[in-house]
Amino acid sequence: MTEANGAAHHSSPVVLVVSADERSAEVTIERHTRTVFGDTPKQTRNAALDLAADYAAHLGHSVLVNARDANGAWQLIVSPTGVVRAAGGTEVALMARSTRPKRARRVVLAAVGGVLTLAVVAGGAVAAVRYVPGMIPEQRPTPEQPAVTLDARKAPPGFTRQAAWRLPMHEQAQPDVASDGNRLAYVDPGGRLRVVGRDGEPLWTADLPLSADEVVGAPRFVRVGGRKAVAVVGGAALWLWPPDGGDPQKTALPEGAEVSYAGGGPLVIADGRASIPADGGLASVQKPGGTGALLSDGERVLTAVVRGPWIWVAPDGSRQSVQPQAPEGADALREIYTAGGGYVVASWSMPSGDRVVLALHDWSDGSVVAAAETTAEGLDDAGWAYSADVAGYGPLVADTQAGRAKTAEGFDTVSAAGDTVFGEVGGAAVAATAGAEPIELEGDVARPWGLLGERAVVVSDDDLFALVPE
Repeated sequence: MTEANGAAHHSSPVVLVVSADERSAEVTIERHTRTVFGDTPKQTRNAALDLAADYAAHLGHSVLVNARDANGAWQLIVSPTGVVRAAGGTEVALMARSTRPKRARRVVLAAVGGVLTLAVVAGGAVAAVRYVPGMIPEQRPTPEQPAVTLDARKAPPGFTRQAAWRLPMHEQAQPDVASDGNRLAYVDPGGRLRVVGRDGEPLWTADLPLSADEVVGAPRFVRVGGRKAVAVVGGAALWLWPPDGGDPQKTALPEGAEVSYAGGGPLVIADGRASIPADGGLASVQKPGGTGALLSDGERVLTAVVRGPWIWVAPDGSRQSVQPQAPEGADALREIYTAGGGYVVASWSMPSGDRVVLALHDWSDGSVVAAAETTAEGLDDAGWAYSADVAGYGPLVADTQAGRAKTAEGFDTVSAAGDTVFGEVGGAAVAATAGAEPIELEGDVARPWGLLGERAVVVSDDDLFALVPE
């Protein structure tokens, strides 16, 4: 198929088929089909063309749409900004091949007053103006009318295989869900940075200043100097975008530098030195003797020794020492393991026996958030993960909002989302909450990257799905 009226050639054009009753339409994009619904023919067509416009925005250029309904078939060009027009001459040719009797007047899609409508025109001509994407009715899934289905993998506990939306990512890319659960960042198939809202609606898009294949890890929602930003690492640089989009700020990274985000802010480690971004460069901190840098909150660096208080250090040399509080039943501080999400993980010895108390401490004042008894074996290299509601370290699963925790023998933490910690027991995938025993996950269960609102964000075949809760 040739290019038509500005639509870039694409091996898999958009196919739009409106049902006979005009209450639903199937939209196929890159061999994936999604069904949309409308209470009226107008709503159905609006919803279908909205998907085509979103796909055009993903690609960064207009797309060719092969459309068909009970009246015949035609081709449309849909731009990333929502301009819909007929593909030059092609519409008439397709309609002429129809076996239906020719009519002097045909029903086609047009745009009037900024909103897509149905229009009857003579001779197959069509007029189109830009429509306003925000005026298109949102298609919310229901049990009877799922928007998208996760077919290749099983849904995690508490969620269905129905998804509110599906968005394609760049091959092997990783997403990040903001800690407030309102935004999602990822790199799209066209190699652009995209930030979307809870309903998958585009908030902003930016061209990457490097190849998408050079991006290290996922884009990350961060705080730098008290301000929010979206961070991307790659090409020996840290790039920071304003939270609402715009021009990124580049910070050159030393050779061999590693960047981590456990504290919500970028921490740069190079040649044993710890630094944080500041004013377009890196501001180093002077670590207290014998300490290691664990994370940054965007303004300070948290440092710690194996046994003893942890110390917050700022680039200006100011320090704050935090002495952890002993949990109930504990004797002496045994070891500090790691930190993240507002917590420091530590074990405490007990007056007798070989068991320890594994505790999560508030990193600002050292108070105990949650704790439980366990054995010391394997704690040095245990898995660590947290969400807004739970945290897991090795065998510990803690409800950080309720302040309760339990340990499960043989359980090791892998990830966390919502109120669930995902892990492994004896090599088998399991899921656990602070109030129940782990359950085995049979088959290829998709582990959530986070919750966007109440929906679980999972990845399958380089596509993002927002799974609807049960």
